[in-house]
Amino acid sequence: MIDDDMRALINGQKLCFAATVTPDGRPNLSPKGTIRVWDDEHLFFCDIASPGTRANLEASPWIEVNVVDPLSRRGYRFLGTATLHRDDAIHREALARLAADPPVPPSVHAIVLIRVERALSIESPGYASGNDETAMRAEWRARRAALEERFEAHLAGRPPWRPDWAR
Repeated sequence: MIDDDMRALINGQKLCFAATVTPDGRPNLSPKGTIRVWDDEHLFFCDIASPGTRANLEASPWIEVNVVDPLSRRGYRFLGTATLHRDDAIHREALARLAADPPVPPSVHAIVLIRVERALSIESPGYASGNDETAMRAEWRARRAALEERFEAHLAGRPPWRPDWAR
C-alpha cells in the first residue's frame, strides 16, 4: 500500500494535514508536523497539542491525511482509520523511532496510528503546461523565494508572533 515514492515524499516533508470529523459531523483539518511511515500499511503522527483531533478520533476513527511536496506540487492522500496509543508498546516504539529522526516533540499526548485503506495521488494542474517534476520544482523554488521575501518584509514590520498557549 505505501510504496517507495510515498515513503520518500513523507520523509522529505514531515508535515501533513489531517482531516477528521467532529462528533456533530463537521470537518476538522489540522496540520501535523510529525508524520512518519510505520510500515507498509500504516502511518503515524504525534498528538502534541490537538485535543480537537484526539476527541474527533475517539468519537469516529475515520481520517484522511494529505502530504504534499510544495515544490513538486504533488503528493498523496491517505484514507483510513486511526487508533490512539498512550503508554503502550506502539507509543514507546513511535517515540523511539522519532528519537532516531529528530526533533522529538517535548510533549506527546498520544500516538495516532493510521491503518491506510486507500492511497491516492495528488497532482497539480501545473503539469498540464508540459512541465515535468524537475521544471516544476525549479519554477516553485523561484516563486517560493519571492513569497518568502514578501513575508519576511511583513514580519520585519511587526513584533515576533507567538501562540497564546506559549506565552
